[in-house]
Amino acid sequence: MNSLYTLGVRQTNSIQADLERLRNGEKSASLLGQISASLAAMHRTVEDYDSMAKREIIKAKQEKAMMRVQKFRSDYSDLRVQFERLKAEHEATARAELLSGSSSSTGPMSAPGDTRRRFMQPSPEEEVSESPFRGSTPLSLNGALREDHALREHSFIQNTDNRLDEFIAQGRAVLDDLVDQRNVLKGTQRRLLDAANTLGLSRDVIGWIERRSTQDMYIFFAGAIFTFFCFFLIWKYLG
Repeated sequence: MNSLYTLGVRQTNSIQADLERLRNGEKSASLLGQISASLAAMHRTVEDYDSMAKREIIKAKQEKAMMRVQKFRSDYSDLRVQFERLKAEHEATARAELLSGSSSSTGPMSAPGDTRRRFMQPSPEEEVSESPFRGSTPLSLNGALREDHALREHSFIQNTDNRLDEFIAQGRAVLDDLVDQRNVLKGTQRRLLDAANTLGLSRDVIGWIERRSTQDMYIFFAGAIFTFFCFFLIWKYLG
């Protein structure tokens, strides 16, 4: 249980350091995925520590462990809230930069809202001419198409980023499961080796006892024969 507590403290410090990097302006997709995976691993560590604390037999240790669990849960909630806030700020900044870039590409005097309004409100020439074989497309239509394309691209990138975060979190969870299984197998191996050593020692002790019993039996019979022989001599010569 102490190893889980140490792991939880180390994960908390690591997430705080990553969040500090995120506040300082390092807002890469890899850092966001790393923080998301670290939060998932910390949540799993807290749950494991909670389950082990509930199985603790000694009352004092159990109370101390439950206090640590509450502290871990509070830290996890705070870190999760900070991460979501910083992530939302990053998304808002990226969206604003994307919209400003698309609006500047359509012209310095035309805003995205104006472009859409001009596109939605038909001109008198367009109301008169309903032929599908009209001339060139207006400039506002090109700007609106570019803006819609940029928004769709940003949405696709955002969805891809979220899926990558989920995949990274799942990978970290699988890795943690494998590490736990490895620790369990190593513990089982140690127990088997201890049992084998104990059985080997027991065999040696049993063999030594059997040899000692055989020697004692020989000594007993030899002493009995010698005693009867002495009795015979006493009866014959002194009787």
